[in-house]
Amino acid sequence: MSTLLVSDQEREYTVGLLRGHWLTGRLTAEEFEQRVAEAWRARSAQDLWQALRWLPVDAPPVTRRRSSGSAVPALVLGLLGLFVLLISFGLFFFIALPVSISAWALGRQARRSGTCAAPGVAVAGEVLGITGALLSVIWLAGCAALLT
Repeated sequence: MSTLLVSDQEREYTVGLLRGHWLTGRLTAEEFEQRVAEAWRARSAQDLWQALRWLPVDAPPVTRRRSSGSAVPALVLGLLGLFVLLISFGLFFFIALPVSISAWALGRQARRSGTCAAPGVAVAGEVLGITGALLSVIWLAGCAALLT
């Protein structure tokens, strides 16, 4: 059994299972109330299984949300950073640098979260962010070299 802490969603799922067993006659009203109280007090998955003892149940489904999250903003910011840098011939590197770093960070976050529905978009945003940041830093270093 797992020692992971359970969420309210998992407690509600367990109470729903108990309600189904009570309605089919496997539990008395008193047993149902006791087990519902146990389910709501449960801290770990083992505690939830204890509330379902001696009842036929399947393992609760594991739900995993998948969303694009910050992948699309990473791609948009990466494109915007490169666009600003290239259209201004590097003169607006002070705008392109933070935008590109933001794209890099958002793409990395989306890719590493494991819930990204579009990992390719996240990688593209991350790569564009890295490219824009490097070009901005190179331009900044060039300007600094000219001034010294």
